[in-house]
Amino acid sequence: MVVPPDVVAFDVIDTLFSLASLEPALVAAGGGPSTLELWFRRLLADGFALTAAGDYRSFSDVAKASLRSVLPDAHDNDLEAVVAGFTELDAHPDSAPAMGRAVEGARVVVVTNGSARSTRVLLERSGLDAFVDSVVSVADTKAWKPTAAPYLHAAAVVDVPPERLAVATVHPWDVHGAYRAGLSTGWCNRDGRRYPAIFHAADVHGPELLSVVEGLLGLGASG
Repeated sequence: MVVPPDVVAFDVIDTLFSLASLEPALVAAGGGPSTLELWFRRLLADGFALTAAGDYRSFSDVAKASLRSVLPDAHDNDLEAVVAGFTELDAHPDSAPAMGRAVEGARVVVVTNGSARSTRVLLERSGLDAFVDSVVSVADTKAWKPTAAPYLHAAAVVDVPPERLAVATVHPWDVHGAYRAGLSTGWCNRDGRRYPAIFHAADVHGPELLSVVEGLLGLGASG
């Protein structure tokens, strides 16, 4: 039986922060309307593949290499400008309300495939750092989500058993990984996509992050 979380762990990229601000730099580097989605999918796939093979490279390293494969003719300076944009992403409008609601009933952490340093820059820039107790990066475990290690490390950092830690994310693969690690899960479906049937369903879901947090805090409630 799922129980209310003592801690809510938010994913960072695409969940709390939008990638949309990267588009102008991608266009300047020679990209088109579909480049952002193609690149981010490639970035994740490459990071996951390295982890599956037992290797680790940082988010920045994988981002640069995958971007070069998507835009092979771009100038190095243009590619550097795109990747640097990860520290200047804008928070989604529902991020602050969701995190503010979360701290009313639980502690809050973030768990990211990015670096702790760049994540703290994002949180401070947007004011979301006021809600966050800890920033947990996969650099600590040398394994990307959705492997179990980052989720279990996050539980250890905040000193709760995995079942008392809940993940809030827009990524179905993140939901599945957190479930396999023993966490409760919430899926935010902002864009109305169908949830992939191959992944374990989230304990709660909603069209925006605040409703997901409400659902997580209400887990196990009678009636």
